[in-house]
Amino acid sequence: MKLFTPLWSDPVGWAEQVAKTKLRVFLWILVHISFVAGGLAGIYWLLHKLHGDSDVSAYLILVGACPIVFIGIGYPAMYLYAMHRLLKIVSETKPDEKSSA
Repeated sequence: MKLFTPLWSDPVGWAEQVAKTKLRVFLWILVHISFVAGGLAGIYWLLHKLHGDSDVSAYLILVGACPIVFIGIGYPAMYLYAMHRLLKIVSETKPDEKSSA
């Protein structure tokens, strides 16, 4: 597999590069967490800069951030873990198919 291969040309190879081990899944989840945390910190900073003295509470931003956190961290984490499990199932069934043929 090349260093950079598009998803549509080799989906199984791409999935193996991303989610072959639990460590890789964990690292990609950390990447998602860092991007979302940076985005939320940026939103918080922009709201305070734009509104100045008005009351923009951290609680209000936290409530508004819940969908962002789910979409940016929760859903990709579940997707990556499911990909890891599917790769595990596929790799376990491949030797059985060769021996039965």
